[in-house]
Amino acid sequence: MDLLTLNQFPNVAANAPATLVTEELRGFSVHALILEQGGTAFTKAQIDNFRTTIGGKDLFDNITGTVLQNQNTYDGLTSTTNFLAFFFGDPMANTVRGKHLGDLDLSIYDSPLEIQVDIGGATAPTLKAHALVGPPKLAMPYGYSEAEAMMVRALIRSQLQPTAAVTRKSFGIGLGSETGARLRRIHFHHANLTSVELKKNSIIKHDDISIALNDFVQEEYGRVASGATHYVLDRIFDGNQGEAEATVDRNGRPHPLQVNLTTSGADTIETYADVITAPGLI
Repeated sequence: MDLLTLNQFPNVAANAPATLVTEELRGFSVHALILEQGGTAFTKAQIDNFRTTIGGKDLFDNITGTVLQNQNTYDGLTSTTNFLAFFFGDPMANTVRGKHLGDLDLSIYDSPLEIQVDIGGATAPTLKAHALVGPPKLAMPYGYSEAEAMMVRALIRSQLQPTAAVTRKSFGIGLGSETGARLRRIHFHHANLTSVELKKNSIIKHDDISIALNDFVQEEYGRVASGATHYVLDRIFDGNQGEAEATVDRNGRPHPLQVNLTTSGADTIETYADVITAPGLI
């Protein structure tokens, strides 16, 4: 892979959005975007939102620097002062093919890439953007189909607000279930969540699993959630990208997917469905 430094953000200031619209990555497959923070005082906690858009579609949005780093840390990625990355691919996948399956192929999506970083109360902040890139996915020697070359990793955010303690209550979470997405995992950032259940076609796939049991199994595979307020329903904790949950059948009909939550009280739960999908279907 090549490591490129992108053009400068036109404006970088505290309590303001910094936006870069670039065509520098046309023709490449983008494995990761990397933010480099500098200045007198500018930390991940002062990134109020990180958003990336292609062709009018947000690939991820409404995610703070702290939350994104928590998700990266769960994946076993490094937490380094002044650097924050979003990986379209998966450096922790078991195979090279799996590592690049979610790469954003800008030889297919021939549009400018928009990167926006909402900066909070930093002091004299500076900001640079870098990209890890490779050849188009169809030029890679991994046998991707045209449909796979169009797929990209995206985060779909939902907010859930149980008003009291609930037991195995179903909540609507944006999963891309009508778009042909493959569900890799769901991150729950919460205060009172105690267990999660996933059903597909009425068959239990994740059986009302407690935080303690969920954390134990994932830690055996080197995945560590960021404390008691971070629960990850992970379909690929062993690094096997082929186990990402299909949301439609071979005929394009949506699979009935049901996510049931148990909480110890009222809560506001931020969820991020980590999916592989086509940008036009988000």
